[in-house]
Amino acid sequence: MRFCLSARLSKAVLGALLGSACLAFLGNVRAADMAGAQQAASPLASYSLSMKQAMKLVEIATATAQSRHLAMSFAVLDPGGHLIMAVRMDGAPFVSVEFARGKAFASVALGGQSGATLEQRFKDDPSEYSNVSGAGYFAPFLPGRGVFPVFADGHLLGAIGASGAPSEIDDQVIKSAIEAIGASTVR
Repeated sequence: MRFCLSARLSKAVLGALLGSACLAFLGNVRAADMAGAQQAASPLASYSLSMKQAMKLVEIATATAQSRHLAMSFAVLDPGGHLIMAVRMDGAPFVSVEFARGKAFASVALGGQSGATLEQRFKDDPSEYSNVSGAGYFAPFLPGRGVFPVFADGHLLGAIGASGAPSEIDDQVIKSAIEAIGASTVR
């Protein structure tokens, strides 16, 4: 009987120990899951303009346009050509926002080209662009001035296109906005 009691006691102790070990293991798994969830919720390093950065670019560009008494449109795209945001200022020319988007799409589609480079490539070989009209997620593909890519640390983050003013002014307005957020127009 004493043996049975000891065996029962040993089984009970062993069960308690195993139960504690299982609970500790599950607690560690849960803690790891929580840490993973917290890590997943924290922002990851990204090689794309954020919505906040896009809003800042457009805010600076529209303020610059207003200070020059201009009504312009702006479009900000990510490196994949997806629209982050577009703005058509009151009084901006008809379809100017689509022109801005088409310029920005052409820039990112060709790896982060400036409008001046795109324009020159078109002049050198217009046939290069003959089959890309439907490639822009329903945006036109416009190789022209009024667009700059946005680079940071050598990475293409997207592009901002402008329309509604002469090309030189489109360029000046968006280049100053890009530089104001600490980014660059060149790799």
